[in-house]
Amino acid sequence: MSKKVALFVGHGKSTDGSWDSGCAYKYKGKTYTEAKLMEPIAKWAIYYLKKSGVNVVTDYPKNNINMIKQVAKSNASGVALHVALHCDYSKAPSGTIPLYTSAKGKKAAKLMNQYVVKNVGIKTRGVGERNDLYELNATNAPAVIFECGSIKSDLSKMRKKYKQYGKGIAQGICKYLGVKFKTK
Repeated sequence: MSKKVALFVGHGKSTDGSWDSGCAYKYKGKTYTEAKLMEPIAKWAIYYLKKSGVNVVTDYPKNNINMIKQVAKSNASGVALHVALHCDYSKAPSGTIPLYTSAKGKKAAKLMNQYVVKNVGIKTRGVGERNDLYELNATNAPAVIFECGSIKSDLSKMRKKYKQYGKGIAQGICKYLGVKFKTK
């Protein structure tokens, strides 16, 4: 199995070139967006993956390509796994819910979820199979859209425990790839 993965922040630049923040939630006078909340999680996941010897295909920290270009970049790179980080909208219940469409995607989703739940101390809504999402269907590699939680109910965890999220995501990916997870 290739030791190369694609890891992207969900949302960012739209297909028309405009900015797409994903879902947003206003709390104590500040607006939090999905794209901005996922950036530090991506940063730490990439950090731990690289420490563990995994080659990471990404557009972080720029987050300047849309989902179609992310999938194209992933496909052109021959990755073993494609991961997009997201959070659910404000009316969604609390908890993670990684989405997949294939058996290998399900395996990766379960492993990432297991380590995120352990590291972050967040509940989960399980893993969900979705056959109607472009990013899960258009990739050559197994794919996971990792919903880190609800932007409202889990905001505090995403704001304060981004390093733990990143570590959990990286641990799950390493386990999926059969790579020894390293912190140093």
